[in-house]
Amino acid sequence: MKRILFALLFPISVFAQQQIKSKASLESVTVYNNGAQLSHMGKVNLPAGTSEIVINNISGRVNENSIQVGISGGVTILAVQFNRDFLNTDAANPEIKKLNDSIKIVTAAVTKTKNEKAVEEQTLLLLDENRKSGGTSNGTNVSELIKLADYYRSKNTEVRGAITALSLIEENQNQKLTALQQQLNELKNNPNEQLGQLVLQLMSKTTTLADYNISYVTPGASWLASYDIKSASTAKPLGLVYKAAITQNTGLDWRKVKLSLSTGNPNYNITAPTLNPWFVSTYPQVQKALTGQVYGMQTADNKLNETIMIRGISTQKKAAMPAPSTINNYTSVNETQLGVTFDIDIPYDINSDNKPHTVSFKEYEVHAKYRYYAAPRLSNDAFLLADVLDWEKLNLQAGNANIIFEGTYTGKSFINPANILDTLSLSMGKDKKIIITKEKQEDFSSTKLIGSNKKQLFTYLIKIRNTKKESIELSLKDQYPLSTESDIEIELLESNGATVNKETGMLSWQLKIAPNETKTIKLSYSVKAPKNRIIAGL
Repeated sequence: MKRILFALLFPISVFAQQQIKSKASLESVTVYNNGAQLSHMGKVNLPAGTSEIVINNISGRVNENSIQVGISGGVTILAVQFNRDFLNTDAANPEIKKLNDSIKIVTAAVTKTKNEKAVEEQTLLLLDENRKSGGTSNGTNVSELIKLADYYRSKNTEVRGAITALSLIEENQNQKLTALQQQLNELKNNPNEQLGQLVLQLMSKTTTLADYNISYVTPGASWLASYDIKSASTAKPLGLVYKAAITQNTGLDWRKVKLSLSTGNPNYNITAPTLNPWFVSTYPQVQKALTGQVYGMQTADNKLNETIMIRGISTQKKAAMPAPSTINNYTSVNETQLGVTFDIDIPYDINSDNKPHTVSFKEYEVHAKYRYYAAPRLSNDAFLLADVLDWEKLNLQAGNANIIFEGTYTGKSFINPANILDTLSLSMGKDKKIIITKEKQEDFSSTKLIGSNKKQLFTYLIKIRNTKKESIELSLKDQYPLSTESDIEIELLESNGATVNKETGMLSWQLKIAPNETKTIKLSYSVKAPKNRIIAGL
């Protein structure tokens, strides 16, 4: 019998686990364009045998497949489990803690008001009892009865007024308490505000103080690139400040963490694609009515618009680029096969509030060649462009750029490396000292009927006047319409020495204009189409 009892108790004594709690410290964060990898460290006292370790202070939004755990030698990890932590959320979120403190204060005020109201109500009961006692006494004379009535009337009015005032105060306090509790419940029910915990099953050969590290990927963070571009003059290099707007709602505030910014993405599909057989089939053709639209005109417009968008600016105002600093001394750039990582050796605080937090992490000084650009079909302004070569070495991401030229904010441009070829052209602003006009010459424009066709002649004069004190080089672009229909014929009659791209209808001139000089460009083309058709887009 003793042997059977010992056999039953032995597994329990050997495999019984002790639950030990530990708080992991967030040490570093690598932020991707979509997601982030968080790395924690901590220490835990382990007894000999198996133990269950509950590690708190983990983000509540975790990709469980990405969890990695490392621990000191001599300790074996038996199992890892992620849970939502509903108990420690209040302490981790400062907004919840603030609401809890406010609720405690208002609750204490409500209790005090109720107590004061109860005292006044007891006083009112005491007055009523005294009034009855005085009214039934046989020895009370008229004079004393009058005094008692006056006192009762005065005191009763005072007490009832106090009760009414306290009731109003209590009602307002209860309304405030209800609002605070509703706001607290809303925060607690928000999954982004809840923390997580890791439960580790560990086995240690001896009693030891073990060091552990944890890393995991969370979808609750991202960063967007932006830039401050500053130029003192066309004779000096460009200053470019690389910035990141970091947003995170992991449920865990980042306090004094080491940040890294990566151009990679942990959420992409890493499965190599497989080609399957490609089948085609036929279906009856549907005849479409002809509209007479000059489709080539739209194509040319899109091409010209694309050119402008790469170099365009707007008037949205933002603070000027900060003064030169030593950011580069704290940032290292590491290039891998899957992207570029900027490691910032400065501790940062970023709250879990889903709001952008701007971080400047890299500065460049780049040489640029300046020129002017104009497209009078879309705008009569001349844009000063800074052409940057070898821009690939800057590891740029798509983002807005604030332009500061000669100490003045001139507007906002957009940098998209995916649409840039050999040269990155940045628009530094509009130069009002270069006056450009494009006017239709009515005397040289006409419409003629030739048999069943109608032929229209269009003639334009483009004038560029340089009122600056120095010569300028101007890249001028315009276009003429194109047609994709056989019965619509378009002919370029005069291009004034332009470089012509017949596939896009684009015309380009490279002009050098002396101070106070005016250049005149003549552009003429004809459109021939059936006279019973209306051509859209001219």
